[in-house]
Amino acid sequence: MKKFISICFILFTVVVQAQQLDQIGIKKGIKVTGGVSLANNFYTVSGMPNRLNPYSYVLAGNVNINLYGVSVPLSFSYSNQNFSYRQPFNIVGASPTYKRFTAHIGYRNLTFSPYTLNGHNFLGGGLEYKGEKFSVMAMSGRFLKAVQYDSNNVNTLPSYKRLGGGIKLTYRNKGDEISLSNFYARDMISSIDSVPAKLGLTPQENVVWGISAKKALGSKFSLGIDYGRSAWTKDITAQDAPKQSKGPLSSLFYLNWNQSTVVYNAIKLNGTYKFKLFSLGAGYERIDPEYRTLGAYYFNNDLENITVNAATALLQNKITVSANAGLQRDDLNNAKSSKMKRIVGSANVGLNPTKRLNVNLSYSNFYSYVNIKPIELQYLPNAQFDTLNYTQISQTINGSIAYKLLESDNVSKSIRLSTSQMSSSNKQSTADTKKNTMLNAALAYNQAWKKSGINFGVSLNANQSKFLTSNTMYVGLGINGGMPIIKKKVRTTLGLNGNQNYENGSIVAYLFSATNSYSYRLGKHQVFNASLRYTGRTKISESITGRYNTNFNEFMGSLSYSYNF
Repeated sequence: MKKFISICFILFTVVVQAQQLDQIGIKKGIKVTGGVSLANNFYTVSGMPNRLNPYSYVLAGNVNINLYGVSVPLSFSYSNQNFSYRQPFNIVGASPTYKRFTAHIGYRNLTFSPYTLNGHNFLGGGLEYKGEKFSVMAMSGRFLKAVQYDSNNVNTLPSYKRLGGGIKLTYRNKGDEISLSNFYARDMISSIDSVPAKLGLTPQENVVWGISAKKALGSKFSLGIDYGRSAWTKDITAQDAPKQSKGPLSSLFYLNWNQSTVVYNAIKLNGTYKFKLFSLGAGYERIDPEYRTLGAYYFNNDLENITVNAATALLQNKITVSANAGLQRDDLNNAKSSKMKRIVGSANVGLNPTKRLNVNLSYSNFYSYVNIKPIELQYLPNAQFDTLNYTQISQTINGSIAYKLLESDNVSKSIRLSTSQMSSSNKQSTADTKKNTMLNAALAYNQAWKKSGINFGVSLNANQSKFLTSNTMYVGLGINGGMPIIKKKVRTTLGLNGNQNYENGSIVAYLFSATNSYSYRLGKHQVFNASLRYTGRTKISESITGRYNTNFNEFMGSLSYSYNF
């Protein structure tokens, strides 16, 4: 692994130097653009626990350097909050570009395919070459940093230092494309001290091969495929595996095979045919149980999907219609205590009869079926037992109508009505449970005076939620506006919102919020921003659900400065 990283670093250095020397004397001059910003956030609350720190700041910046034709973008961010997901929030990285070459330096993320390297952050280096027909992408670096076990801090998860690298080769010709990718990652056993066995942390190793391809058959039919085959060693310290158990293709997976090594597959196929008035497509995806790649943070497995879709556009795109349906199931190896099947369908209709009117309607249906197997079946596989069947149906309907009342050189007026309904119902054996529904509706009017820069809006909104034991609703009014002041150097906005909360038909609380913000531009490069938000709730009567039984007052403020050059 160290040799692989060293070779990649040497190649990266040579290529970057060659790029720069190639342009010296041809494209002269240095151009630097970018910006830096500092945001200070303040927070206080009474009547409930703090949701945020009383003070926090974020310093961020980006710089793009064009040096003799070489584009070098740099970016960074720093915060006293120090959020992280096994990678530091305070990161620095760059991806300089020159002609067909792009280098990746520092904290970056790349994607080879869905089943190999897929967006995982790493600290290291990478290089891309994008030719007209042939492309190469290579990278190496640290995927996880070493984190020691701390018995005094259970919230800190220990992890081994994980190094990895990979390469992707792509060939394109007249719309057709084929790619071959390979990714490798390994945990460094000596990077941390031993951890308690109860945590289940073991050093891992992974080799993944991937193939992706797209092929056009004539002008109307196209096919696509993504395939991944992953060899994953769950515990590097496990005993070696017998040679006969490795399989005929084990030489392609250059890892230390042992009794914890498993090999799994993932595949996705899709095809589309374009008719004169519409297009029709279908897809298939299967991911083996326990399929894993260390090049992705999280991976769904043990599933099989079958989908079909269709779309059309009529009357010069004034009417668009699309629909799709799919079937998903799990427990592919019949090894789980329950089976699940899902049926998903959706449809969308868009209407644009005039330049002023726009109408959208959509519907989706989510149907899932779970078959829970009795425990006795694992001991008496030939016996007949009743199983517990559980069905859930979820439906969503969305609709919106937008209409421009007036559009002139000075004034624009528009109105928009939107609504949505979500419902779900459960069925267990022969017993039906009560349906849960959520209904949202909003009506908004906006007007803007273009020459003066003044805008005004008012909105009405309502939400009703019906559950098994409660019926909650809120209705509210919102007013917002903005205008330039002080010779149009400062722009201020004000938003006011008030809501009444109801439970089972009785009012239980009032909720009010107000937001005021200011933006001041100093010349072409500097901008100052300030904002203050207040949110308060007043209890009127006892809440059954307990959600509205407290009075509180919350203030959030922000001061920020940005400089662009």
